[in-house]
Amino acid sequence: MAVRRKSNWYIYLIALIVSFVLLGLFLSSIWGSIFPDKGEEGNPYTLSRSDYRPSPEINLTSLIMLSDMKAAVPMYYMVMNYQPRNEVIVFTPIRENSRVTYGGNTGSIYEMYDNYGAKGAAAAVGELLGTKCEHYIKFDRLSFIDFVDQGGKVYVNVPSDVTVKETRSVLKKEIIEVDGEQQEVTKSVPETTEKVIYAEGVHYMDGETLYGYLTYDFGRGEDYTLAVQGSAAMNMVNKNFRGMSSTQMQSLTENLIKTTETDIIFDDYAKIQSVLHYTTENSINPCEYYIPYGDTDGGYFVISDSSVATMRERMGIKSAAEE
Repeated sequence: MAVRRKSNWYIYLIALIVSFVLLGLFLSSIWGSIFPDKGEEGNPYTLSRSDYRPSPEINLTSLIMLSDMKAAVPMYYMVMNYQPRNEVIVFTPIRENSRVTYGGNTGSIYEMYDNYGAKGAAAAVGELLGTKCEHYIKFDRLSFIDFVDQGGKVYVNVPSDVTVKETRSVLKKEIIEVDGEQQEVTKSVPETTEKVIYAEGVHYMDGETLYGYLTYDFGRGEDYTLAVQGSAAMNMVNKNFRGMSSTQMQSLTENLIKTTETDIIFDDYAKIQSVLHYTTENSINPCEYYIPYGDTDGGYFVISDSSVATMRERMGIKSAAEE
């Protein structure tokens, strides 16, 4: 009598599954060499962060400007610089009456923009620093608010209460004497109080609040206003850009190009993104700011030679003799 053997079908099933897994691993290992990855989500503008190393030739010196309306001459100017020698981003707010030279003409940076546009103002800054100012970005109020809100609220540390005095009429009762008799009358008298506009301490400001803060007349001197602007720009990079994905950064850049007056094009994107990713990932505080000093002469603010030298040193800019 023949004995019927038990089926071992499950053994064959397991072997088949293992074979498919091994085949998948093999195909995955050679796929990258056949079809190179274009970056996150197949984005051609995205470069691998781990593969990037800053090149000594990179110069991302840019002039950032802010006006209230799109067609208006900017009120505020700031130089953003990245040099791979120092691997740090430096923001330098520039007074609008700072004396600069462009095309053999001397005047304020405000006048340079008024006469020659954003390109002329950027070139004048490049002449001041002794390097090429690669790009310019001009925000108006609406594009600035939109840019900040897309990137997230900005950390701002207000060092002390910012107050404004308000005078209003209030009704007060007084006792007066009329014909030998005391009478109670109501009079309108001025009363001055202080209102806190920005309270001391840490705030996370949206675009509209930050625009108002940066353009507010604090009455504490020009350097205080420049420090407010430099600090806000520094915190935006140190806190908001840290951990931002390539997709988020690309969306931010696309919106920037569409809504501002700028010469940045999409071909510049990969280089700029790689610098930001590398710098924010390899430094605890990758961004700082510097306030230039000098004297007023003939209505212009003249940045001193030693301050220019400090700017160049902090930005990692070398002279031709040092190259």
